Amino acid sequence: MARTGAAPRNVVFISRQRLVGATNGSSAYLLDLAKAVRDAGFVPHLVQPSPTVAGRWPVLSLRPEMDVFASHRIRGLVRIGRRFVTPAPHVYAAIARSLVASAGRRLGFSGAWTEDRKLPYAVAIPWTAADHRWLAQAARGKADIAIADYMFCAEGIASLPDPAVPSAIVMHDLFHARKGGGADSVALVTREQEVTMLSRADAVVAIQPAEAAFVAEHVPATRAIVAPMAATPVAAPQPGEHDRLLFVGSNTAPNVVGLQWFFDAVWPAIRAACPQATLDVAGTVGRAFDSAPEGVRLLGLVDDLDPLYTRAGVVISPLTFGSGLKIKLIEALARGKAIVATTITVEGAERETEDAVHVTDDAARFADHVVALNRDPAARAALAQAALTAARDHYSAQSCYAAFVEWLRSAAR
Repeated sequence: MARTGAAPRNVVFISRQRLVGATNGSSAYLLDLAKAVRDAGFVPHLVQPSPTVAGRWPVLSLRPEMDVFASHRIRGLVRIGRRFVTPAPHVYAAIARSLVASAGRRLGFSGAWTEDRKLPYAVAIPWTAADHRWLAQAARGKADIAIADYMFCAEGIASLPDPAVPSAIVMHDLFHARKGGGADSVALVTREQEVTMLSRADAVVAIQPAEAAFVAEHVPATRAIVAPMAATPVAAPQPGEHDRLLFVGSNTAPNVVGLQWFFDAVWPAIRAACPQATLDVAGTVGRAFDSAPEGVRLLGLVDDLDPLYTRAGVVISPLTFGSGLKIKLIEALARGKAIVATTITVEGAERETEDAVHVTDDAARFADHVVALNRDPAARAALAQAALTAARDHYSAQSCYAAFVEWLRSAAR
């Protein structure tokens, strides 16, 4: 417990990402940290000071895992049971325009009116005076400790009822070092800007050691905490079925670009060698593609991934850029799956996954690995066992969040 004989301390999470459940890597990681907060005897709350988190979604339906928060408020949205509803007319206008543009593309039209206009990256948009005023009120009585979801939310700490409360930033990524550059879907910042933002809190929670090392070197007054995403391993490896591949990802630039590379450079070779091979693509990444190659199914957001993971013979992760520990890599390890991935995918986990994942950036070699695993059930089972062992040995909740929980308890004294 945080304090013997005292009421539990409140921890407020300040976030501007669209959080409805563990539907993508960053959401899953934040929810896991919130669970660690709760399991350590604290009371987690979630406040979201910008209505832009809704994007084009008029209704946000909360999944059961959101119950980890004792309270949850979003500025400008109305909560009705397990749903947040936006009354803003411009959201509905944006939905209508997007539907018209999508229909135009499918019918073969072109022009500015058919283009999909990306919304601003809500996590990094400038804070408004209304955001600050709302946060000051919404966090009242909930902020013995403050945790900013991404460094961009650290600005809100100054608006808390007591801006001197112990604070931390959930780093997620080292933004200035992202290899996607202008192709990426997130804000572009310089190293100097990133250092300035990271210095706004007492501690920074990094998902992998290399990013924590950057904080320790360049933001020495801020404590660097390594907290990898924890895994919940299955009871036994799942070698799955031959001729069945799986990719899971959200609609972000690293996933979209990586999957397009796989479609163009890798998938034709796999299909030539294994004509019956299929690829299931689960998650919102499918929204980025109007069509898919033969043998590929774009499934969209899937409520229960268990059947897909169970049946998949090989899980692929063809990322060509991105930073941070890749959450879907940890998930696939914990599911006991044979995995073929690029070096970007295992970045930050090279030692832990050395013998547990087939890694290559060469398209021909990537295809060869998949085909070999597809044709050799014994090799597939062995790699699946190695993956599960890696998850058990390196990514238990106790080992992943020990330093984070220790910081919470010391901050609450």
